[in-house]
Amino acid sequence: MSPPPRRPPPAWLRRWEGLHVATQVAVVAPVAVLVLWAAHVFLMNQPIGRGLLYAVFWGVLATGAVVGASRSEKARRGR
Repeated sequence: MSPPPRRPPPAWLRRWEGLHVATQVAVVAPVAVLVLWAAHVFLMNQPIGRGLLYAVFWGVLATGAVVGASRSEKARRGR
């Protein structure tokens, strides 16, 4: 028995995956750093400066993960 046919991805996801990698990084990186900074400062009670350093470090990794996953999913569907 074959699996059910997959639905096509939503239009917003196709537009996101169609963006250039640099554009995706420019969108994701500031959001990731801001969210992670807030998490470190407010949830983990880190000093503001240390929270910023942690946020930049983890923000770079989070950005790479999001952009890499987007590229991987687009390539997987293209096969």
